[in-house]
Amino acid sequence: MSKPLSQDYKPLLLTFLLSFVMSILVIAQEEDFQIWGNISAKYKVNKKLRLDTRFGLRTRENSELLKQFHWEFGAKYKLNKRFALGSKYRYVSYYVFGKTPVHRWNLDLVYDNKFGRFSYDIRARYQQQWFHSDYKQEFTEQFLRTRFRLNYDIRKNKLETFIAVEHYLGLNGENQWLTEQMRYTFGASYPVNKWSDLTLAFRIQREYYTYMPMQAYVLMVSYSIDLNKKFKKKK
Repeated sequence: MSKPLSQDYKPLLLTFLLSFVMSILVIAQEEDFQIWGNISAKYKVNKKLRLDTRFGLRTRENSELLKQFHWEFGAKYKLNKRFALGSKYRYVSYYVFGKTPVHRWNLDLVYDNKFGRFSYDIRARYQQQWFHSDYKQEFTEQFLRTRFRLNYDIRKNKLETFIAVEHYLGLNGENQWLTEQMRYTFGASYPVNKWSDLTLAFRIQREYYTYMPMQAYVLMVSYSIDLNKKFKKKK
């Protein structure tokens, strides 16, 4: 008799969880507590194409000051059952040392799969952003961001939990080909109703190869709306 698929993956999951915990138990030179909140909406045009938009707000200095607010718009195209391409534009008002406009563009390649009550996705993202001062270009940053996310659908419960690890690789400037940043996240999503979800998560974000690198502890609150379900016509 063959073993359940979930048992075959237990050693892999235990190794991943142990690595996840150990990698964040490193003390940084500076620490901060931040709150990130956002509201998002998605609309499925057809079976392959989906549109997304999001508005977000972030704090800094132990959440006493505003760090940024941003708005983004993007699209995701399903190539086949497992792979998808995506692209987004984000405008950011960044409030550190004054107000700085930031324009960001990214291109994503996503692979997703599932086994038992687990599902996961691997995302590779190329990101480029332009920092401006008085609407004059100052400098650009380029990254290759790689993220692994594992979800678990709790049996007989509407709650879905997840953990994620993301790596930032610098592609230009002084940190070219160096680790710029790591993110470690865990949280849970709960359906508020048939067309919206509320997500609470906690993130540890660590910087590298910079003067006085920051380790931020982030409380994340997200509310997402599925417009197709919201305006679904009753038959």
